[in-house]
Amino acid sequence: MQVAEALEKSPVIVVADRCVVVRNRNASCRKCVRACPAEAITVIANEVSIDPASCMGCGSCVAACPTEALVHVGPTDAMLKQAALRSMGQNDGCAVIACARIASKRQADPERYAEVPCFSRIDEVLIVDLVAQGATSVLLVDGNCATCKNRVCLEAAFTAVDQAHALLAAHGNDIDIASITGFPDEMKVEDTSGMYGSSRRGFLSDALGVAKDTAKTAAKTAIENELGYKIDERSIGERLRVGPDGKMPQLVVKRHETALNALDMIGQPESGAIASRLFGSISINTPKCNVCGMCVTFCPTRALMRDTPKNPSDRIRYFEFSAADCVQCGLCKDVCWKCAITLSNEVDAAELYDFEPRVFRIGSA
Repeated sequence: MQVAEALEKSPVIVVADRCVVVRNRNASCRKCVRACPAEAITVIANEVSIDPASCMGCGSCVAACPTEALVHVGPTDAMLKQAALRSMGQNDGCAVIACARIASKRQADPERYAEVPCFSRIDEVLIVDLVAQGATSVLLVDGNCATCKNRVCLEAAFTAVDQAHALLAAHGNDIDIASITGFPDEMKVEDTSGMYGSSRRGFLSDALGVAKDTAKTAAKTAIENELGYKIDERSIGERLRVGPDGKMPQLVVKRHETALNALDMIGQPESGAIASRLFGSISINTPKCNVCGMCVTFCPTRALMRDTPKNPSDRIRYFEFSAADCVQCGLCKDVCWKCAITLSNEVDAAELYDFEPRVFRIGSA
């Protein structure tokens, strides 16, 4: 019922198990808090919460969260991508995305654009994925952001576009991502009656008018479809217990995988470093490390692994790091009580696509 109530009040749902702060109270990650223009998100001890009265539903926090602990259901990522792909088919390869303000004027055929509550709902993963699917350009249509009550969200929207440009440029793609106020004349139609039905109201609006049990099912389905994450009714302590392998339950971050696969389809990266909020790279000060394994235990994506010694008396140990799995959450650095780990947002282009992990040798013979 908590999930259902959250859905009725806000289009952003918190999936607590995926938040690194919930997984370890020493986590310093506050990316969602910094991204929220409405100061609606609170992180205290092992809890993250959204004030529905303050939440604008812009989606800035969703794009900033490295582990998909925040899920936007108005629209979901899958629904937004489907609508954007449909628009590409109607606009000769141009993906058109319109904000709710201009869409509400009903000047254009809704089949020719995807609708978002605000441009901050768009992230770089969506743009990169659309390019991989054949988009020749991306057009963002607003209803005059300068006079919109949500204009404080623009920084998040610009961040996503800048991040997409940087990732695409690193892979040899210079697609045009343009923003205009009002629909182009070729998209406008004189009579839109009959074009807008209940399907245009979106996932959230439909859910508001149904019974709570139906809303609960809708929320649960949205989370499971978006993340492949099954709702577990056990307590948080039981769900996040360290297993026999010495690790906490680990996550699959679908947006991260989508971005990697899309970039690989677009082309081989140029040499050098790729700077992004999606991927991270670590270094370990090996003389400081005492091989306690806390970093491996709490790494949510299995980006950091440790060898299993054949002989307990072995003085040499090895850590393996996979850049393709790192989501830059910073939890490994936060739990290292020796302060031996540093994290960077720059990843070597070759390492990002290398199936062989980078190895750190700890200890001496």
